[in-house]
Amino acid sequence: MTKPGSAVTGVQSRVEKALAAFADRLGDAPSCIPAIPAVASPSYHAVESQSFLVVAKDGDTPLFLRLCLDEVADLVDGEAAFAAALRLHQLGFAPEPLGYDAASCSMLFTALGEDWKAAKIDDLMQPETVARLIGMQKEIAAGVSLGHSWSVFDGITQLWEIVTEGAMDLPGDAEWLLSWMAPIRQAIEASGIDLKPAHGDPHSSNVMLGPNGAIQLVDFDLAADIDPYYQLGVQMNELYQFESQMKPLLEMHDGTFSEHAFSRCRAYAAADDLYWALRSLVLELRSPPRGIEFLKYAGWRFLRCRMLLGHPDFEAKLRAL
Repeated sequence: MTKPGSAVTGVQSRVEKALAAFADRLGDAPSCIPAIPAVASPSYHAVESQSFLVVAKDGDTPLFLRLCLDEVADLVDGEAAFAAALRLHQLGFAPEPLGYDAASCSMLFTALGEDWKAAKIDDLMQPETVARLIGMQKEIAAGVSLGHSWSVFDGITQLWEIVTEGAMDLPGDAEWLLSWMAPIRQAIEASGIDLKPAHGDPHSSNVMLGPNGAIQLVDFDLAADIDPYYQLGVQMNELYQFESQMKPLLEMHDGTFSEHAFSRCRAYAAADDLYWALRSLVLELRSPPRGIEFLKYAGWRFLRCRMLLGHPDFEAKLRAL
């Protein structure tokens, strides 16, 4: 376990600063151990942060320390993420956030026990589990505003500028993929958007499964007021390959199925694939070599975006909005 005063690397130095910032809870001699290994492909798990289990001096109850990576600091509003974590905890949907330190870009949480695990896609494909997850998302959406909004299209614009300025190699059809974003955004905005508070990042690795079917959400970097159909469309796209499998999720969410809402979800899915492909390239551009397969993950998201935008029915879905 790492002890204060033993920092060698930049990350270890940041850990020491974070531990000092939370000294009122941890005392003057806490120790910590890395908690989650980073894996970009296929799960994009813990690649934008480094996390540690922290034990206070003479303590036996670990806490969870999460450091946002410098590589994505300009993409994340830490204070907003902490406020969202507090809100979701109050609803019973997230571990308790104990503190946020802006100087070290760190958050301290109560730690989930060893009997908790990050969900895999197969776990969330189960009807009862996905229905409960959608129920949680609807309850979050029914609350008051989180105080700031986010759009995947604004995110794409930001990431595109970073990637092109960094001279990253892009697929030959990257500009074609990007050219679809304006008409998708125009169609969605023309049909009207009702922003609601949301966790915003329903990747399976951000869903923790515990004893007796318990579910908790983690990673609040994208929590904001968003179009709920964006989050739902992302969820459909991750869990299922065929649209026939996706459609029941819309009925769970809305209580009924409509082609209009489903087309909206699918349009958002294409935008989300492009967003995360570009975000992975930003990590590849900025990160030191760590053996994390950002290019592999980006390639998969570009491929899925390409397949959806190139499908013969996609333009008809867009017109249906």
